[in-house]
Order: sequence, then structure tokens, then C-alpha cells
Amino acid sequence: MLHARDVLGSLKNPRLVLSLFVTTMIIQVATGSIAPILTLYVRELAGNVSNIAFISGLIASVPGVAALLSAPRLGKLGDRVGPEKILICALVISVLLLIPMSMVQSPWQLGVLRFLLGAADGALLPAVQTLLVYNSTNQISGRIFSYNQSFRDIGNVTGPLVGAGVSATFGFRTVFIVTACVVLFNAVYSWFSLSRALRTPVKKSEA
Repeated sequence: MLHARDVLGSLKNPRLVLSLFVTTMIIQVATGSIAPILTLYVRELAGNVSNIAFISGLIASVPGVAALLSAPRLGKLGDRVGPEKILICALVISVLLLIPMSMVQSPWQLGVLRFLLGAADGALLPAVQTLLVYNSTNQISGRIFSYNQSFRDIGNVTGPLVGAGVSATFGFRTVFIVTACVVLFNAVYSWFSLSRALRTPVKKSEA
């Protein structure tokens, strides 16, 4: 049975696969960091209203609805233009949507931005999984996807802790700025990793 180091060493591009693991983790961190503060943030925006639970639930659910609608279409687009382009574009769009969330003045503004964020997020994990398939073999694909799931679980644990810690220290709005910075780092890191991977075959063919 291969050890983790041997599995990664057998890959065509282990650095790229590792960056995809990190991307999966950060996707979950970004999602989870907002979860602990969402209801409180909506209450701060809405003021004293009687149906705060309904409004919060609605705003919490709209990203899932948007992802449900966008994922098939973005998956089809990824088949045409490549999952790496979809991944980078979706990460950049996520950054551009997270920053305004820290400046909204009403729950409906937050809801619209979260709907758009959900539409972008619908492309992220499918793009990561497609790239993992492209960069692994059938013999080790089960191990690769189990590692990816482990990074996803780490993100699920880390995200709420980050969100709670940042909000307790700096306030609710800062959570969105910090999350945007984390996703921006991921976009840059992924872009460099994917660019290096795309250049490698060219160099080999020229040798």
C-alpha cells in the first residue's frame, strides 16, 4: 500500500494537486467563516423586525439555490473553455462580491450579493474535482479524492472558528474583508500553480 508521499510522488504534477487541495479547503473556509455571524449580521442590518429568523434563513439559503441553477451551465462552459479558467474566474468574482458584503446597508442587498456569490461558488468544487481527475490516475484516484475530502473537512472546521474569532475582535463586517483576502490569496496561488502546470508540457516537448 502506497504512503501519502508515494501517492503524491506518482502524480504528473504534485504541486498542482496540492494547490487544488488547498483550494478545496479555502472554499470551505470562506463558506464557513460567514455562517456563525450571518443571523447576527442580518439582525444588525434589519433592526428590530419580528421575522428576523425568516429573513436570515432566506438569505442563508439563496447561495444554494443560485449554485443549483448555475452549476450545470458553468460545468458545460468549463468543458468548452477549460476548468482552470472557470476556477480562476469564479475565485476572482467571489472576491469582488465578498468586499461589498461588508458595506451593505440592508438585508436585501446582502441577499442579492449572496445569490451572486452562490452562482460563482457553483463552479468552484466541480472545477477542482475535474482538475483532480485530469491530474491523477485510476490507480490512485480514490486516495486523491479522500485527501481532498480531508482538506474539505479541515476547511469546515477552520471556517467557523475564523469567522467567530474575527467578528468577536473586529466586528461582523471585517469577516467579509478577511474572507475576501483569503480567497484572493487562493486565486493568486491557483493561478501560479495552474500556469506552471500548463507550461510544463511545452518545456518537455521542446527538450
